[in-house]
Amino acid sequence: MNKDFYCKSITLFITAIALVMLFVSSGFSGQLTIYTEDSPKAHFKDKDGKITGYVYEFVLAMQKKMGDKTPIQMVSWDQGYNLASTKPNVVLFSTTFTEERRTLFKWVGPVAESVWVLYAKAGSGIKLKSLEAAKRLKKIGTYKDDVREQFLKEKGFTNLESVTDDSLNLKKLMDNSIDLWVSSRDRVPFVANEMGIPMESIEPVLKMVEKGLFIVFNAETPDDIVDKWAVAYDQLKSGGTMEAIYKKWNVTVPTYQIPVIQVIED
Repeated sequence: MNKDFYCKSITLFITAIALVMLFVSSGFSGQLTIYTEDSPKAHFKDKDGKITGYVYEFVLAMQKKMGDKTPIQMVSWDQGYNLASTKPNVVLFSTTFTEERRTLFKWVGPVAESVWVLYAKAGSGIKLKSLEAAKRLKKIGTYKDDVREQFLKEKGFTNLESVTDDSLNLKKLMDNSIDLWVSSRDRVPFVANEMGIPMESIEPVLKMVEKGLFIVFNAETPDDIVDKWAVAYDQLKSGGTMEAIYKKWNVTVPTYQIPVIQVIED
């Protein structure tokens, strides 16, 4: 074999390997798969079928800051949550933080806040003084694999009726097929408007909890990729970009912080 040809071949091989390592170490966009769900105002499809929303706009700003061009795909919540829980390098937003989920994902945010509420049909006469009292009702409508459904299951609720399209819960509430619908305070008006149902037709009967929502990464996603997103988040939040986007959408910048695990030393 020609010596010069051999040397050039070795050089090209080493260069190729170096480029591959560079892409891997820098977390190039092709490594990630990013999902979101249809959630009114935060991330949803407009009349032209394009994804929009205040969280979506902020995530795009983060991607621009990082030079990341990974496309964002909209899927059902249960599909996105399952993929983010089981597949490396999968990103999902917006995901509610709970202690049970803490180690399932790596967290960047918050990007939103949510108030969970139990709703009844107006005039139903349902009054609740505690969450425990809701266990005595026949049926509570929930959204499949949603954090509120998981929360109620963990609290021992066995009267839950799950659907894969949350708007069906409002229809069932109006049809008297369920007694209560668990949802978030910011989501309900948009679902009602989409279905042409006046907000006066439903009423909140119990405020449950307030939570922060985040961008989450499958737990096996390399830390350097997650750190890159976290730095972009901090820079855009402290630099006023988040405030500008959220102000345009008439949304308050979230302040929720993930609770720190307290370590008690002997």
